[in-house]
Amino acid sequence: MPRFPAVAPRHETVFHQGQPLNYTLVFRARRTIGFAVRPDGSVHVSAPAGVPADWVAAQVLKRADWIRQHLADFARRTPPVPARRYHAGSSHHYLGRPLALRLAEGPRPAVAVAGNELVITYPAPHAPARTEAVLLAWYARQAPALFAESLARVWPAFEGLNLPRPTLFVRHMRTRWGSCTPTTARIRLTPDLVRATPGCLDYVLLHECCHLKVPDHSPAFYALQSRLLPDWELWKQRLNALPK
Repeated sequence: MPRFPAVAPRHETVFHQGQPLNYTLVFRARRTIGFAVRPDGSVHVSAPAGVPADWVAAQVLKRADWIRQHLADFARRTPPVPARRYHAGSSHHYLGRPLALRLAEGPRPAVAVAGNELVITYPAPHAPARTEAVLLAWYARQAPALFAESLARVWPAFEGLNLPRPTLFVRHMRTRWGSCTPTTARIRLTPDLVRATPGCLDYVLLHECCHLKVPDHSPAFYALQSRLLPDWELWKQRLNALPK
């Protein structure tokens, strides 16, 4: 096989069904083309040295559905969640706002937002495990009303699609923000979403509502999601940037 000089990776884009598909292209001393989709959402293509970039782009388009499916699978997975800290002064989010934790003594568990603080009250002694339990229970109590408000904002976008209005359920999920069962029109959302901004919550709920129309993550699904929420990728990035 002839030797070719090393070539720096190239950042390329093709358009598949009107949607951009970005990938990093590197030419190597190999006989076949290789594709890799990584958990961070990046796409990497290794091509035989000497082949035209246009030929590579054509091969990417042939594998576009496969690539999109893997990107969707990784997008639905959340990274491992590091342990949160539950001592006085540690930061916790509510509706997108970072709030400093303040512990107080009282006869019964309670949580309140006071300025830039999240005040957690319960009988002494204070311990991280007890603080965590009180806070997570409070998140879960806030969730139904906040999720209902989000559905009221999101659902008008689906007018005219002849879909059943979904029933929302609160369910703790470690690896997913939400899930949908199209046959029963049931959507489950993790109460951890109350930590995010309302816009991020709306994005997750709209995503799950789109599954009422398109159950999988096919190009038709993303076409629908993009039509109803053109800047959904921005909201997804903001959601993923939420401290774990």
